Amino acid sequence: MKWLLISTLICVIMLIAFALTEQYKDKFDFYNNLKIFLNQFKINLSFKQEKVNEFLSKTECKKQFKIFIDEYKNYLKTDNLSFEKIKILEQNERLQLENIVKCIGKYNAQSEIEQLDSFILDIDEKLKKANEDKTKLCPLIIKLSLLFAIGLAILLI
Repeated sequence: MKWLLISTLICVIMLIAFALTEQYKDKFDFYNNLKIFLNQFKINLSFKQEKVNEFLSKTECKKQFKIFIDEYKNYLKTDNLSFEKIKILEQNERLQLENIVKCIGKYNAQSEIEQLDSFILDIDEKLKKANEDKTKLCPLIIKLSLLFAIGLAILLI
């Protein structure tokens, strides 16, 4: 019985560790999808709203980027924009993302390309940081959690 409880404790701790690492993976996926999304606008600046909606409907994405897509669709319909539901982003990142979305389609083609290039450079920096966090922190969290679980198991024995 004691071994069963200890192994259950170790499993619970490891599940918590894997859940914590998901936010880093989600953030990397979010910025990667955002970069692809902005490049699509850059490639085809003549999007009309019907084409944008068609493009957005075809976009395959995970939960957090799906929230972004849904909010963007809502913005196209109602002109209201809020990214508060995207939990993996900090407040300043949400504000920057709102600024990006509000600026899309507001300029002539040349200015739009320059604006999108600027946004993509910012996203590249955030993507690089998210990748570093994912590759460094995820294994670290898992290893520390495993050590903690084993240490706790030894104390309980």
